Amino acid sequence: MTQRSDARPKGPGRRPGPTTWALSPTDLTYLWDECPRCFYRKVALREPRPRAPFPGVFGRIDGAMKAFYLGQRTESLIPKMAPGLIGAGDRWVKGAPVVPPGRASACVIRGRVDVLVACDDGTTAVVDFKTVEPGPASVAKYTRQLHAYATALEHPATGPATAVSQLGLVCFCPRTYEAEEARAKLHGDLAWVEVARDDDVFLGFLTDVVTLLECDQLPPPAAECPWCSWRSRPRDAG
Repeated sequence: MTQRSDARPKGPGRRPGPTTWALSPTDLTYLWDECPRCFYRKVALREPRPRAPFPGVFGRIDGAMKAFYLGQRTESLIPKMAPGLIGAGDRWVKGAPVVPPGRASACVIRGRVDVLVACDDGTTAVVDFKTVEPGPASVAKYTRQLHAYATALEHPATGPATAVSQLGLVCFCPRTYEAEEARAKLHGDLAWVEVARDDDVFLGFLTDVVTLLECDQLPPPAAECPWCSWRSRPRDAG
């Protein structure tokens, strides 16, 4: 029987001295909170978790919402959004390296932004379509993701900077269901939830992320992380 070690392994993903870490806004939203050890393995050691089977139903609903509204004015969606044209779906963005205060290493944010709104005042709004209940919990969950995209757009690795004036979520919460023969419909409330911009808080969060990545040992796993539990079990030598 063999036991996998918790010591930080050596490999091509590790270099002495300052390093530039590539960070995904999605990982900063989900994986960071799910398990710090899995986050460290994926970013620092380039050992991503195996993909778990997931039906992707919510992602399909979010995608259908986005496809419906692309090319339309925000006024036709929810009046509280900044007036402008909804577009630029699934755009890849990459930011310039950022060195958080007190750290030696830098981080680069790169990922695919959901929707950008070309506002009438010449600025841009970063918007995510989500099938969730609108409210403080949704804001707390997705604020890092939206701030990450805004940072990459305003400080791009190449090309001109984009002035971001608004961050927010378009939340769809299904309430009723209808079916006729082999087709069905979901009906529910649509709400705009604006996310307050706080770059200082986000920069402090990036400091915590880079501090973790600069460590020489694996951080403790989340108490209920199934992947870390699986990794820690003895394996047959064969």
